[in-house]
Amino acid sequence: MKKLLLIILLVVFSGCAQVTETAKVVLGTSTEALEAGRAEAIKKTYSCSYQECFYAVLSLARNEELEPMSEKKYFEVFSKKIDKDYLVVMGIPGNVDTTEVGIFFSRRSLKAVEIEISSRSNSAKRKVSRAVFKELDMRFSVIE
Repeated sequence: MKKLLLIILLVVFSGCAQVTETAKVVLGTSTEALEAGRAEAIKKTYSCSYQECFYAVLSLARNEELEPMSEKKYFEVFSKKIDKDYLVVMGIPGNVDTTEVGIFFSRRSLKAVEIEISSRSNSAKRKVSRAVFKELDMRFSVIE
């Protein structure tokens, strides 16, 4: 009984960040590896509002029911967190179906958004960045 109480106290007082992250890894919803890969992300900044950029990228997904903005669909959205500023996509042609690519949105101002594309797979990262940046280049001006 004392051991059980000690274990419960250790879990409660050690903080729940690790417990939460472990649960996310088990469930397959952790973005830790994609976040870590942001140092090598492919990046571009556009003159657009956050929502304009987010929904323009979302229009490239096969499994999203948006007005048909983009004719060609390149991936499927696995996780969508507009409040956390990212999308996780999968199903990139030519890659394993479960290869994850993170698309991160960083507000630089009211009308400037930086897009970062991160993945452990360089091939998937390049394919998604080509599709995303091609679409955004047609809609918005690039900020150098």
